Amino acid sequence: MAKCVMFDFDGVVVDSESYGLELLRRLMKEQYSVDMTEEDSRHVIGFNKSRTVDFINSAYGLNTTVEEYDACYGKYDNFYVDYEGIKPIDGARECMDKLSSAGFTVGLVSSTQALYILSALNRIGMTDCFDFIVTGDMVENSKPSPEPYLKGLSLAGCNAGDAFVVEDSPTGVSAGKAAGIFTIGFKAASVKLPTPQSDIEIPSYEELYDYIVLSK
Repeated sequence: MAKCVMFDFDGVVVDSESYGLELLRRLMKEQYSVDMTEEDSRHVIGFNKSRTVDFINSAYGLNTTVEEYDACYGKYDNFYVDYEGIKPIDGARECMDKLSSAGFTVGLVSSTQALYILSALNRIGMTDCFDFIVTGDMVENSKPSPEPYLKGLSLAGCNAGDAFVVEDSPTGVSAGKAAGIFTIGFKAASVKLPTPQSDIEIPSYEELYDYIVLSK
């Protein structure tokens, strides 16, 4: 019997990916004089800053550091703190409330830092939706490492076979699968990334809830 459902944040709880894609390409142009391709910007969705820096250095011949990249990023509005349009994807809260009522432990597992995740959750009024939260600065190895989801299982007191992961990116799906958890490719956001490694793809929170409950 499944006991735990763990959700990614960006592209799953909030529709942030289109904002992130636009901001990254703008940053690369204005701060590094690089015309980043749309394909490359999509490729790094789900990466933490360290992996993003490694990728842009390799792909575009740069020699920037995480600290320098972070300083550049800080020149722009922060989606989690400043963006006025931040809001949950339709049905998110309702689904999580119903899962809790049905006896599931509900967790949030993100590569983003706790400061930003907690700020965003407070702004959209969903802090109380989660029984536990794992963020990028709570683990040594971020996604696609299984460590964030293994930590989530530990916090939930749940076995991998009794859990679901809900992810929108290839990086996140890889993390869920590497942890041995049934991983759902979620397609409710405006940017739909390929998730061929997922166990199933689901387009909405209504269908997600029905699938999980029927799979018990």
